[in-house]
Amino acid sequence: MVDLRGVELLEKQSCRSCKITTKLNDIEMSRKDTIIHLKAETAERWRGKTFIFGLLVFTLILITTNLVSGGLAVSNNSAASKTLRSLARVYMAYGEYVKAEPLAQQALTLARAQNESDAELSLCLVDLAYVYKNQGKLTQAETICKEGLEVQKKAYFENHPYIACTLKTLSTIYREQGRYTEARHALDQAVAIMMETHPIDDQVMAPFYVEIAKVLVAEGNYSEAETYYVNAMNLINKSYGPDHLYTAKVLCSFAELYVLLGQYDKAESMTKRALTTQEKIYGANHHLLAPSRLTMAKIYKAKGNYSKADILVQKSLKSNSRNQ
Repeated sequence: MVDLRGVELLEKQSCRSCKITTKLNDIEMSRKDTIIHLKAETAERWRGKTFIFGLLVFTLILITTNLVSGGLAVSNNSAASKTLRSLARVYMAYGEYVKAEPLAQQALTLARAQNESDAELSLCLVDLAYVYKNQGKLTQAETICKEGLEVQKKAYFENHPYIACTLKTLSTIYREQGRYTEARHALDQAVAIMMETHPIDDQVMAPFYVEIAKVLVAEGNYSEAETYYVNAMNLINKSYGPDHLYTAKVLCSFAELYVLLGQYDKAESMTKRALTTQEKIYGANHHLLAPSRLTMAKIYKAKGNYSKADILVQKSLKSNSRNQ
């Protein structure tokens, strides 16, 4: 009998100054801004070669702006916080949150010291909150995220889509803390903001539906969660396509629901699709494959295939240890 306590261990370890105008051109601009913001916060658009190339490019930028001499000894350069934040985002996109953290922290420190605009300061705050969240530092993440939200409200109008995205991040923090009522309230606010400028079937709504589904699963409302997942997957398949990393990530999350429902064949099919995409892009040994492998391990265990389950748990533990 395989002891899958490693699964639970890894799971614990493992984006009013004025009102929205009704002019069509302003709505379209807001829509484009939201798409850019959502894509910026998702690691799924980064591939291995892009990551390496990005590191080289940003390192060159750091050198030319005198940020790299003496171990990122920073000059009084107004672009310094943006450069550090951009480099942190490269690491964030590849799931390297430990490496991203000091860069994001330095970016925030510089933004405060140099009295950067509220827009830049809010980006630094939200990025750092995202880094903390993905390392399980939820108390720090909540504090920084709330501060970022307040600064965003000063930088943009109160119902700007950027604020909706930050509310979604705050909701995720609440959910991971087990505060489901607060998580759903933050999500309701976020969706209401998004619905002012986006139709219900717009691709940018998909991440919000996925997050609602996750809260519903946590609350035990599996039937309603399935409906949200189905709607989200329809939008994701149309906009991202079946072989995109974001598609794979949501497939794995959806598969977890089917594991809970005992529908193991559906769960297995989804998880295999997710792993195929993730292995193709990240490589077989990347730590970001661990959640999908752990889901597959649960499926194998439920089907009585303990040897395969054990192999996947060991692979997940090994890849996770490389990221410590």
